[in-house]
Amino acid sequence: MESPAVPRYAPPPGFVRKTKAEKRELKAAKMRELRGEWRRREREGRRKQVAQRAAERGAMLERMSEEERADFWRAERAEKERLEQEKREQNERLDAALSDGVRVVVDLSYGATMNLKEQRSLARQLGRCWGANRRAPAPVALHLASMQRCPAPCLPQDGDHKRWKVRLLDEDLEHHFSPSDLVFLSPDADEALTCVDKSKVYVIGGLVDVSVQKRSSLTRARELGATAVRLPLREHVADVANRRQPLTLPAVLEMLLHVNATGDWLAAIEAALPARNHTRPPELSRSGRRKGKRARLEAQASGAEASGPSSSGPSSSGPSSSGP
Repeated sequence: MESPAVPRYAPPPGFVRKTKAEKRELKAAKMRELRGEWRRREREGRRKQVAQRAAERGAMLERMSEEERADFWRAERAEKERLEQEKREQNERLDAALSDGVRVVVDLSYGATMNLKEQRSLARQLGRCWGANRRAPAPVALHLASMQRCPAPCLPQDGDHKRWKVRLLDEDLEHHFSPSDLVFLSPDADEALTCVDKSKVYVIGGLVDVSVQKRSSLTRARELGATAVRLPLREHVADVANRRQPLTLPAVLEMLLHVNATGDWLAAIEAALPARNHTRPPELSRSGRRKGKRARLEAQASGAEASGPSSSGPSSSGPSSSGP
């Protein structure tokens, strides 16, 4: 007897099957909506924290005596003046660096070769670079080149970079600097950077590539007839996992800032290099932990075999009987 045929699924009337591109767009729209909701909750949480701190401050002032309140306000004004003075000194250092400091250029000509996720990551890294340079005791003259052909997602939102104390160059860097002065920092270069020279212009490639595009900066340096060097990782740090691994923009800039201030490459690399770039000791690696566990299990097994079965059972003679 033949089994009845199973009816095929019939879509409801008016159903239109979406293409993969349409599904991706719907997913992206949903993520944008979720991010907007997350940002709204974050703003609401910050407003609540501000209101709570204001209420706690008011309650604290109410509990103080007149003399304690006057001392509190005096200390508060002194702290505010200290922060303002620190900001003035910071701006003075940045102005001095822009006029006569070591020149560092972030080359943004790679923007079109990255996907949207990588472009947004670049925008975040640029913000971190500006923060590191602003707080540095010896800042550099930071430049952003190729602004005209840099996609908008590569730059911070709301035009924050326009308020930074950096030089914005619309054209490519070769239109502003002589190729003989350019020094490209590339992990694929053979020569190591030994010192920071004011007469040179150090170029950091503005490239965030998850699938690493090898030799990008080196190729661009050769096309321009410029010098290409690598950071001296292998000369100063022995436990680097991959000495040609491309680093993030903030890590590279922080090394240059540290060397510009102290001249100590070892301290600069150890401070700026992420922990994931250091190799673990063999006993802490995954294979090392597995070997150690197997060795412990084998030692326990051999110890159990050597001890043999326990002889704590009843004696063969049996219990003594006391007859009448």
